[in-house]
Amino acid sequence: MIWLWSTLLALQQEQSRRERIAKAEEQLGELQAQLTGSKSRRRSHEDVDERVAAILSGQQVRRWLEVKIHGTEQHRYRQATAGRPGPDTRYVRRTKRGWRLEWQVDENMIAYDRKSDGMYPLLTNDRELSVKDAFAAHRRQPAIEKRFEQLKCVFEIAPLFLKNEARIEAFFCLYFLALLVQASSSAN
Repeated sequence: MIWLWSTLLALQQEQSRRERIAKAEEQLGELQAQLTGSKSRRRSHEDVDERVAAILSGQQVRRWLEVKIHGTEQHRYRQATAGRPGPDTRYVRRTKRGWRLEWQVDENMIAYDRKSDGMYPLLTNDRELSVKDAFAAHRRQPAIEKRFEQLKCVFEIAPLFLKNEARIEAFFCLYFLALLVQASSSAN
């Protein structure tokens, strides 16, 4: 196994992380607006916790966002009976319970993950290859994949229902020969 580092991949991973965090914060803000609205339907802590978990897992930002759910209470006092208030008027307290979200980005975890941005393993079973030769072979991968694309698109290999192993091997041998002929003709 050889570990490689790509500047472009590191930039892409950093940008993707920031976009997912921003999207999750936007969704948490929308949920907060729903929770503080006059007709909030999310009454239980479990309901709010499930919704927060769905946002964090949906955007895959659980590692970088810390969300706390706080209970809130709003008290209103009203007269117990109708009429003008007087010195003996009784008041009844009505409490409306709600939820408030508080979240913050864990910059330490982002810094920790940033250290591995751009890294990817290159696996090979050829122990004789040097690191330089393995990387050169890896760089030829698009050309190899182009040949497979030709096999599927240009030659239009259709699904075949061959049961005999010898026939399957012969069939792919012919297509392999066709690829070799095409590759040699496109090289000239």
